[in-house]
Amino acid sequence: MKKICLVLFAMALAGLPLWAGGSGEAGGAAATGPVNMTFGSSQPPKGGFMGEMAFKFADYLKEESKGAITVTVHHSGALSNNERELLEMAQAGTADFAMGATTYILGWSPSMKVFDLPFLFESVDHFRKVTRGPVGKIMEDECAQHGVILLGQILPGFRSIFTASKPIKTIDDLRGMKIRSMESPVYIEMFKALGMLPTPMPSSELYTALQTGVVDAGENDPASVVSWGWIDVIKYYMLDQHTISSNIVVMNKPKYDGLSPDLQKAVRSASVRAVDYQLDYIVGAWDDCLKQIRAKGVTVVELSSLAPFQDRVKFMADQYDKEIGKGVVGMVRDAAKK
Repeated sequence: MKKICLVLFAMALAGLPLWAGGSGEAGGAAATGPVNMTFGSSQPPKGGFMGEMAFKFADYLKEESKGAITVTVHHSGALSNNERELLEMAQAGTADFAMGATTYILGWSPSMKVFDLPFLFESVDHFRKVTRGPVGKIMEDECAQHGVILLGQILPGFRSIFTASKPIKTIDDLRGMKIRSMESPVYIEMFKALGMLPTPMPSSELYTALQTGVVDAGENDPASVVSWGWIDVIKYYMLDQHTISSNIVVMNKPKYDGLSPDLQKAVRSASVRAVDYQLDYIVGAWDDCLKQIRAKGVTVVELSSLAPFQDRVKFMADQYDKEIGKGVVGMVRDAAKK
């Protein structure tokens, strides 16, 4: 919230309106254009796991709205490197659109805990079916109750463990290692089950934490390893693929509600196109990023079997099925069969 207040203060000093949406405030006449909006992202303008998705979205929205909506993309953490703060900015209305990891909004959408469960998702196609089916609708409804419109969900990749210096080749090598964890109870419990010592912290702090020895290890998908720069401070990357990364694109709900029906439709259409772009892009990006990781001299360990890892954490899906509720875990499993 401190970051949000600083952004508001800076905007006020610059004489900028605190809402860039023109006349379409909730409760007033619906905005039909022109509307200028902002998109906040921690990721670089291209490459990584997003490619050029944010800019594609801006282009698509301008096209779908026939020029009525223009979007300025604030990339590379220009508004904040902390994705929780970016998502809260969208909720508060200090940014119109924002992107960040689902783990930061579990308070808004408890069903999104399903993305943190180990070894539950099988492929990009499986992810697409889940997020565009009944499970995605449940999550959208949950987010709406907290002042944001869930426009789409993207897949940075399958997450694996890396270390700054300690060799890792088997599950036994993980015992006693301090690992940076997302602020998710599911992740914390998973790493404890693997014999590790989880230390919750934002992604933006991991680079320095690895350099200084605050943690021994981290974990993420190949594209994120490259885009966050961890590629420069790690020595081993073991492809255990324990979970997926799931990121969301959200919009401030009052601003969405203040748009005319035609512009709301334009926002939805542009979002679908941008998400499709990212899901198609990421498949090739995984292989490209692994090549970059190897080229940096990082030892990439490919496991002959994931069974030892799966056995340690297989209790978690059934345990969290009850907590998540709404039949979400079962629907995710069923989607893999379709």
